[in-house]
Amino acid sequence: MKKIYCFLLVLVACVFGLTVQAQQAGPVDFMRMNPYQLKAHPAADLPYESVMSLVIGNIGLDVHNTTLRYNNLFDFDAQGRPTAYNLRKLANSLDERNFVGLDVNLDIFTLYRRLKTGLLTIDYGVKAQADARFNDGLFQLLGYGNAAFVGDNHPAKVNADVNAMLYHELAVGYQWNLNERLSLGGRAKLLFGVGDVNTQTVDVKLFTDPESYALRLEEDILVRTSMPSAITLKDGVIGGNGGFSASDLFHNPGFGVDFGAEYRFNDRFSAVAAVRDLGFFRWSANNIEMKGSVHDAGQFYADGDFLFNGLDVNQLQLIVSDEAYRKQFLDTLQQYFKIDYERGERYTTFLNTNLLLRGNYDLDAYNRFSAQLQGCFYGSGFRPALTLAYNGNFYKKLDVCVTYTMMPGSYDNIGLGIAGRFFKTCNVYLTTNNVIGLFKPMNASAMNLRLGIVFVLRPEDNDHLYD
Repeated sequence: MKKIYCFLLVLVACVFGLTVQAQQAGPVDFMRMNPYQLKAHPAADLPYESVMSLVIGNIGLDVHNTTLRYNNLFDFDAQGRPTAYNLRKLANSLDERNFVGLDVNLDIFTLYRRLKTGLLTIDYGVKAQADARFNDGLFQLLGYGNAAFVGDNHPAKVNADVNAMLYHELAVGYQWNLNERLSLGGRAKLLFGVGDVNTQTVDVKLFTDPESYALRLEEDILVRTSMPSAITLKDGVIGGNGGFSASDLFHNPGFGVDFGAEYRFNDRFSAVAAVRDLGFFRWSANNIEMKGSVHDAGQFYADGDFLFNGLDVNQLQLIVSDEAYRKQFLDTLQQYFKIDYERGERYTTFLNTNLLLRGNYDLDAYNRFSAQLQGCFYGSGFRPALTLAYNGNFYKKLDVCVTYTMMPGSYDNIGLGIAGRFFKTCNVYLTTNNVIGLFKPMNASAMNLRLGIVFVLRPEDNDHLYD
């Protein structure tokens, strides 16, 4: 009974994790015959003697979108065709905190080799990740205008946090079967950042005077960047300094680790815990800081803010009818909000770290049911997801995985993974965690796609699974 209670404890933990917004998991994580399950679960005991892939072994795309929906941006006719923008509809659909993210990865080289006590793994790949967290302030302002934000205690607030980076990694790991019940796994990653954009502050406030309706704008923007190639900076203007070279790929070192454990209570029940992408970068090459604040450019500047009291009739007429005056007026406005560039100091960023806790029940050697709580740290936020999965092997050549992932406000995330074995050594797979999202990608909360071709060699003691 204690063994069953341990498995139920995993399910309870998953349910309580739904109090926060969710981060997706994919069918590849649960496919026992897919070598790339080691990416999520470093302690997995693969039924292969060796694994090899080149360039097309694992190609992945992940998209996250908590609230920004295509259906909320337009009004539609009876046939479902968009007829007009509806910014108020979009603004009302957003939360105070919204998130959009994109991750792309390509495994260029993979080599796994079984040794006496476990499996040695070597991976090299390229990854890009970008995410943005923002409030609804900008959309509320565009939809309702500044008249909806009147008084010193009710400004229109625009906050954003954007982070994006491109990097490549070399990972060396080992999966160790400590005994019949316990397996451990770990992977050390040598990271090299190619480019990075990291917002420190994006904070804009627009105040509207309740009597004169004069506008006052506060602006505070600081963005750190590390450019992929050498640049010049003169009088606040960025310029190029030659082309991109191979040495530019190795200027920003970093380090990361994955580790995990699997405990088998008996032939049917097992539990898994793992941490992935615990690491950092030290950005030191071609660093630029971009700072935005209100500049003193004349009559509209007041104590560090932009203060606009309106235009007289003559000014309005000139703006409408005189192109030269209109251009001069717009150029003047740009002087208030220009961005200053300067050389930046070294800075550190962190990978989006993933955690997982999983319980497995093996019906037999070919069919497994799993429940998993997986979460990801994004800056100061944490996003968990509850996933229920079934993985089965049919005809000893076809591997199928079906997943169901629950997220707050999104309960239609049904995933499907299919893998086939050809010529005994060639495994081809295609997976997604949101089949419905494939048909409406602009309205999906989260969606991932994985595909690849992997060549494997089978150990004798697992031969019964395939022949």
